[in-house]
Formats: sequence, structure tokens, C-alpha cells
Amino acid sequence: MKKWHLVLGCAVVASIALWLTFFRASEEDQIKKTLGELARIVAVKEGDTLISRTARLRSQLKDVVDDDVRVDVSELNLDVRGRRKLEDDATKAGLVFQRADCTLVNLSIKVDPAGTVATVDGVALVTAVRGGERKVDKRDVHFLLRKDGAWKISTIDVAAPKQD
Repeated sequence: MKKWHLVLGCAVVASIALWLTFFRASEEDQIKKTLGELARIVAVKEGDTLISRTARLRSQLKDVVDDDVRVDVSELNLDVRGRRKLEDDATKAGLVFQRADCTLVNLSIKVDPAGTVATVDGVALVTAVRGGERKVDKRDVHFLLRKDGAWKISTIDVAAPKQD
């Protein structure tokens, strides 16, 4: 009987080690997931109402951004401090655009040796429809994320659109 317990215990330990080695998402994958969630949450969906958009932002942003998040969009003279202010300002985008979404590409992720702070540089491809007119912008973006259990965004810096 003891032999079977030992075999079972070894099998459990081996299974956990295998999962940790091959199946657990890397820090970079977790960061990409957080950034993808942010893009999904703030997107303006066709048919969004002020109420549905506000509810989505208030219920979901808390999972991906810090309470004291800072967002800087110099070109628009926009300097947002705090998640609640970000929720309020992001809600207003639904009043301006019929649809808007963001895809993050060319991401360069650097995680500190302790695995608690990361910086991400990349390009945001922003596609928006306003007054029936579709517009696409490419903007350099910089994110600072901190890990306290899960990765959360502390800072977002957005550059002016690139002229291609």
C-alpha cells in the first residue's frame, strides 16, 4: 500500500512539474494577454450605448489597470490620472465614434529580473469610424506594467499618429 502512495505522489509531482514547464503562460504571454484585454475593453463596439459601455469599462478595467493608472496622449493634451477618470474619459469615446478598435503590434517586452515590473514598446493600429468615415492611425505606444498577482498597467503613453 505504501508503494502505491509513493508512486501516486511521484506522479502528481511529475504532472505539476510538467505543467509548470510546458503549459504555464510565460510572463510575456501574460503581459500580451493583459494588453489585449485592455484593447478589447476600450473598443467602441457598434451598437454600444452609453450605459453598456460604462458598465463594461467599470466592471472590466479594474482587472487590467492600476487604480492610479496614468495615461498621457500629448497630442490631445490628455493627461488622465486614476482608473475612475480613465473610465469616464474612455466612455466618452462612444459618443464620438460609431466603432473604434486598437490592435497592438511590434511589441518589445522587457521584464525586470525580479519579474515584477515590465515595459512594453510597440505600435497601436487604431481604426475608427466617425460620421461614416473610416480612419486608421499608427501610433507609438509605451506601457509600464506591475505584477502583484497579475500584470496590471500603470502607465500608458501614446504618441501622435505616424505620417506614412
